[in-house]
Amino acid sequence: MSTFLFYEEDAGAPTHRDDIEQALSNLGIAFSAPAGARYRPGTWDDAATGARAIIDVGEPAMERDEMHPPTAYAGWRPVAVHIQIPLLAAHWQAVEGLRLLERFLAALPHLVPLDCEDTRRNDGADTGPFPFDRLRALASWERQHAAHLQGRTDIAVLDRRASLALWRYRRERAAGQVARPDLYWPEALVLADGSQAVSVAVWADPSRALALPPVGYVVIPRVEGSGLLPSDEVLTAAGEPAWLTQGLARDLPVSPGLSALHQGARLVPAARFATVRDGDWVD
Repeated sequence: MSTFLFYEEDAGAPTHRDDIEQALSNLGIAFSAPAGARYRPGTWDDAATGARAIIDVGEPAMERDEMHPPTAYAGWRPVAVHIQIPLLAAHWQAVEGLRLLERFLAALPHLVPLDCEDTRRNDGADTGPFPFDRLRALASWERQHAAHLQGRTDIAVLDRRASLALWRYRRERAAGQVARPDLYWPEALVLADGSQAVSVAVWADPSRALALPPVGYVVIPRVEGSGLLPSDEVLTAAGEPAWLTQGLARDLPVSPGLSALHQGARLVPAARFATVRDGDWVD
């Protein structure tokens, strides 16, 4: 995890914990411990994109180390909240996590974050907390991410451009459903093909007009065995359909050609691929 601690200046009044928890609740954090608990862990799960972050308010007693207290910085007081962004994730998930952090700072602007893996030095001394810099924080996450994955061969990798297209579609899918309710807007998912990850969408019903996501394959369910078809073949059969305004999707109307493709195309067997959740693949 890429961990951010928070501090406030000694000169001001301490931030009330209720204010911290309310700010986090307003951002959609779901706590797994009741209000009033000494330690309240929580999670943020973005319903649209699948981005995730871990939040800790308070400190679990088992983790307290009286012999090695947290680093103290002159003029600053620690605030009992941590935000952690997963390292085993796509680059854009870090972007979403840092946006969450920025919204938290906007709610409590007197707080200042400290990236545990990023130090700044002034005349040879750690300066401690400093104003948030999203680009610097993202670069720090990238360094930690690379170190976390070094030497590993068990993580499927999705092409960065395909990953960004998937991200955009997920973010804009709800707006597309409102703008074009006549189209079916499928979820954009990821499968693993060995060490390679591929983006996919399920195309179940050729009798319904489709908003085709910017994915590498479509999954076609069949009684005799489901399989995958490259999306380029679908686009060719559709006569290079128009782009939609939202999510880089394409407008696929119902047509005899698409129905024939759905029923008769030779598919890559689904058994070749493995299902992977967000957080089990990188880009």
